[in-house]
Formats: sequence, structure tokens, C-alpha cells
Amino acid sequence: MTADADTLGLLRELNHRVKNNFQIIASLINLKKRAADPHAREEIRFIEEHVTSMAVAYRLVYATGPMVEVAASELLPELISALRVIAGLSLDQIAIDGPGLGGTIGLDQAIALGLYLSVSLPPYFDHALAARGRVIITTETGEGSRSISISGDWGHAIAFDFLRRKLMAAYVRQLGAQVDQDDATGRLLLRIPLPIADAAAMR
Repeated sequence: MTADADTLGLLRELNHRVKNNFQIIASLINLKKRAADPHAREEIRFIEEHVTSMAVAYRLVYATGPMVEVAASELLPELISALRVIAGLSLDQIAIDGPGLGGTIGLDQAIALGLYLSVSLPPYFDHALAARGRVIITTETGEGSRSISISGDWGHAIAFDFLRRKLMAAYVRQLGAQVDQDDATGRLLLRIPLPIADAAAMR
């Protein structure tokens, strides 16, 4: 079913306003964080990471024609880059391996994936920053699913606090996904049954 021009125009304007509002909120949070004391700065950063991940999803959906889908190939690196900047990690401390995510992903799933990464990635980034280590994000394609794994070159598990574990579980449920953590290597694996459309077939 194709939306008529008026509906598409309204949806585009709505997404444009949401995108701009998220960007403004993220900027204000960043300014507040810089002026806060170190203890409060970490709490503010937690909120900033969530808002930024949603801002990325809306910025990408605004750049697509259908306005309800995001280019999956752009989503993951954009999210990783935004969270890396917040963490203060250098480019050479991150490696992204694998074929990436092809096609498109629905906006709801894009937001849920962004929120999952905003909770799961920062502890790896912080450990890499403190230990001068490297974070490896790997994508794999399976039959009917895609997977994203997070690991570090330090070879042991990352501990997540109670709030992060609860939020990760909630976002995994939203994605209809499965998550496993290898305690020996610290590798965190997310398997997502993404109904990614073939971009070539949609044209």
C-alpha cells in the first residue's frame, strides 16, 4: 500500500521535527554534562547515549524515501560512531568486521537496536579507554537472521550493572532477538530475526 503525497509529506515533516528535537535535546544534554561534576556527568552521559541513538535512527529515516525504514548498512556504523564520540574513544580503538547489515530495517526496530547498543557498547568502550584496548564489532549473516557481536582484545567478560541488564533484556524482547555472552572471552552476541528487505528488489 502506497501512501499518497499528502500523507507522505506529513510524515516527512513529522520525522523532520522529531529529528531536530532529538538533536537539540542531545546538544543540551552534552552542554549540561560538561558543566556537571564527575559523578553527575556519568549519569547524564547515560541519558545522552539513549537520546543520541534515537536521534541517529530518526536522522537516517529522514534521509530515506519510504520514511518508515532506515538503511541498515548505515545504521550500525552511525550508531557506533556516535557512541564512540560520547565515550571519548579514538577511531583506532574500534574495529567493525563482517558484511554489515544490508537492505533496510523498520524504524521501530532501528530505535530498539540503537537503544540496545546505547546500553551494551559503553561498558566495552570504557574498558577499552582505561586499558588502551580495542573493541571489535562483528556482523554475520545467517538464514533468516543477522547477528552483531561485541568483544574486546582483553579476553574476558564485561560486567553489566542491574539497570543495564534490565534494559538490555527489554530491548532484546522488542527486537524479538536472542543474546548470549561468553564468560570466557567476553563476547556478547545478539541474534536478530531482522526482516531486512533487499534494497535492490525495492527499487
